[in-house]
Amino acid sequence: MIDSTTIAINRYAPRGSQEIRLYSNGLDGGSGLTIGQLAIAVSMRSAAVCEAESVIKMNKMSSGSLKLDKASEYIGHLADDSMVEWGAARAYLIDELGIDAEDLPEAVDSYTKRMEAINAIKAKVDELTQVQQTTMIDLQTLVNRRDVAYSTSSNIVRTIGTSMSKDSANFA
Repeated sequence: MIDSTTIAINRYAPRGSQEIRLYSNGLDGGSGLTIGQLAIAVSMRSAAVCEAESVIKMNKMSSGSLKLDKASEYIGHLADDSMVEWGAARAYLIDELGIDAEDLPEAVDSYTKRMEAINAIKAKVDELTQVQQTTMIDLQTLVNRRDVAYSTSSNIVRTIGTSMSKDSANFA
């Protein structure tokens, strides 16, 4: 039995320097924590951290997808020469997508200016696509870590149950 402990779980969690403090009070008033309980607590904490990080990554991906959709819509309007509100679109592209104002023309009243705007948007779309791909890889890594943590907890519980069954059979 372990009285109390602090465990660094940076090996199991996405971010380093995380720790958890575990205490357990037995029914008999004594304190203690079995190695099995400790391992399960570390695994479940790791899974919880992975879950929290996954939500952040999913929200980032959702936001990025909306930006990519809007950028594609603007490219379509520019290509069709059907852009009605270029001022509002330009403001969105600068403020929300982060395209440099110098890369976007003030007006899209000629083919050359429309192509200039399309090329600036396409460059940003390529950049955002790379960010989305990296975020997807990070998300998959977090999901895999979470699955390993849950699997570890499950295996420990199964092993403890098997061990208890064997101990009970030996006493009978």
